[in-house]
Amino acid sequence: MLKRIRIVPVAIPIVLMGIILIIGFISPDEFTTIMTDFFIALMENAGWMVSIGVLIFVACMAVLFLHPFGSIKFGGKNAVPKYKTWIWWAISLCAGIGTGIVFWGATEPLMHTFAPPPSVGLEPGSLDAVIWGMSKSFLHWSFSPYSIYAVAGITIGYAYYNMNKSYTASAGLVYLNDGKELNAKINTIIDGIILFAICGGVAGSLGYGLLQIGSGLNFVFGIEPGPMVWAIIACVIITSYTISSATGLDRGIAWLSDKNAWIFIALMIFVLICGPTAYVFNLFTQSFGYFVNNFIDLSLFTQPIVDSDLWPQWWDMYWMVDWLSFGPIVGLFLVKLSYGRTIREFIVVNVILPAFFGILWFSVFGGLALDLQLRGVADMSGFLTDNGAQAFMMYIFEFLPFTELIRIIMLVTIGLSFITLADSMTSTISTMSLKQSKGVKEAPLPIKVFWGVFIGLISLVFVISGGIDGIKIVKTIAGFPILFIELAMILGFLYHLFSGKLKRDELEYADFMDGEVAAAAAEAEAELADAHIHKKWYTLEKQKDNKKNKDE
Repeated sequence: MLKRIRIVPVAIPIVLMGIILIIGFISPDEFTTIMTDFFIALMENAGWMVSIGVLIFVACMAVLFLHPFGSIKFGGKNAVPKYKTWIWWAISLCAGIGTGIVFWGATEPLMHTFAPPPSVGLEPGSLDAVIWGMSKSFLHWSFSPYSIYAVAGITIGYAYYNMNKSYTASAGLVYLNDGKELNAKINTIIDGIILFAICGGVAGSLGYGLLQIGSGLNFVFGIEPGPMVWAIIACVIITSYTISSATGLDRGIAWLSDKNAWIFIALMIFVLICGPTAYVFNLFTQSFGYFVNNFIDLSLFTQPIVDSDLWPQWWDMYWMVDWLSFGPIVGLFLVKLSYGRTIREFIVVNVILPAFFGILWFSVFGGLALDLQLRGVADMSGFLTDNGAQAFMMYIFEFLPFTELIRIIMLVTIGLSFITLADSMTSTISTMSLKQSKGVKEAPLPIKVFWGVFIGLISLVFVISGGIDGIKIVKTIAGFPILFIELAMILGFLYHLFSGKLKRDELEYADFMDGEVAAAAAEAEAELADAHIHKKWYTLEKQKDNKKNKDE
């Protein structure tokens, strides 16, 4: 088995995480303080690069969407997509920021409204503060983070499906070398950094998941959260996503994402109908208008004043480097779903649709929290301060019908969200760990189990030791160099296209792409006979017929 593994890229996150784990366990407070000070210095001096870089990503997505290059199809002109649009979108949503919206959907708009930075001159709780706070929430959870994912997905996807490159994050950099693979040592270092960042990212997210589920169990069943409860929750989640990962993309992840997406939609509709419906619609309308009209200003807010409270550093820039820590691996995962789709379709399903879903989700849940606070029904801001974000989402259901039932459903949703995230990331980094990843549909089970258990244990140790804030800072610091990796990806890709290399690629890799079409058709034929495949989610008949028509 070891002969199949890329030792150095795999060793980098294991060694670095091991060192961080030991330090964080021995002295969590000092560790967190050192990491926090380093992060503050980094964002004060270089955070502006993050703001500009992410805005460039959004602009590049707009260019690719509007330009004829948007019609380029992953896998060539004859490629037929495997996944129907619904399941494609559901998987993309749940593997992207599905975990975040259940944690921050109601809390972030409330926090921004009642604690805006003094430099913007807004009275806390005023209408202007509400609209500004909602717009900032939209910025953090819509087009900008999904553009980070899409940059990696599009550049790696084209290299993988149209240029016969390896299934690795570093494949998105081949455009810097006229379409050829970079130096092996450079690829190794880049992939190692990316694997380290995603290990920290998923471990941090799972850590917050343990805290949130623990708080939920306390609300619903009166179970006091603590190390033993967190350990049991962690075991259940680790076991679930490891089993799901073992079943593969077409069974485990697809099934979980389908159910999770429907629950997301049902919960949002329930809160919209039973909550302050008119207020939510009015809030969404005005906030979205402000967001669109001021998108560039909101994106480039750096607050260059003396004695700054570092609001943009701890919110805007923090969130963007957090997304960057996930960016290349989420993008690499999205590559698996994009065969036969155009770049324009990719942007619609992986940027535009989930961005609007995030905006709607924050409008509905954030609107409910704001309405309760502003009408004086409850001191939502005070509860949030006293109990933390992990308990807030459960508390908010106290003001809606069927409280206990909805809390149980939300608990299930939180669990499914974290299982889906960890499942998709575990599957992706397992495949990326292989020396020969080209054409590998699923990585060997032992590799998946290793990564699943490794990431899960990291999150559990940091939660129990009290060092979850430390690993949270570590993953954002690791995300900073990925900004420059992704800038090189997308700018290199655009140069590749605008310099006329598209026709060359179509000719040079024509035989390869035709072979992939035939292989996809053969795989579809085999899957049609598999009783365990949920065929309603796929276009297997179209793939099979595509080969038949081509042969004729």
